[in-house]
Amino acid sequence: MKRILTIFAALALCLAARAQQQEQDPEAVKYNALDQLSEYVTVNQSDEVAAALNAHVERNEKRAAAGLTDQTYRIRIYFDSGQNARSESEAAAARFRNLHPGVPVSRSYTNPFFKVTVGNYATKADAANALKTIVQEFPTAFIVRNQ
Repeated sequence: MKRILTIFAALALCLAARAQQQEQDPEAVKYNALDQLSEYVTVNQSDEVAAALNAHVERNEKRAAAGLTDQTYRIRIYFDSGQNARSESEAAAARFRNLHPGVPVSRSYTNPFFKVTVGNYATKADAANALKTIVQEFPTAFIVRNQ
């Protein structure tokens, strides 16, 4: 346990040093944080892990260049256009608020559909984790992209 805490402490120090270095010269900083730990820890990292990390960073840079960084995900718990859709959407929103206080809930109407959307998740994976619990109470719930 002490070894793991030591590794995390060293990683935190390296990341802090990287942030300071990036403020001084943003172009000089590279994305392999584990190289910074080589003074203190021997890390055996496969090339696949390094390639996956670099691919992730490149995807994020492309998303930022395309203006998609503010894109988030939400979970739609109600979506209907029936005769009682308005009152049912209000009831679904109230029921969700009681079950999950503190989670944002929004109701909207786009002709002819009443919609109830909950949460605000930075990644689709975060939304999928939340969906696992929400789908137990709202079986027709699904993930939507917030734009």
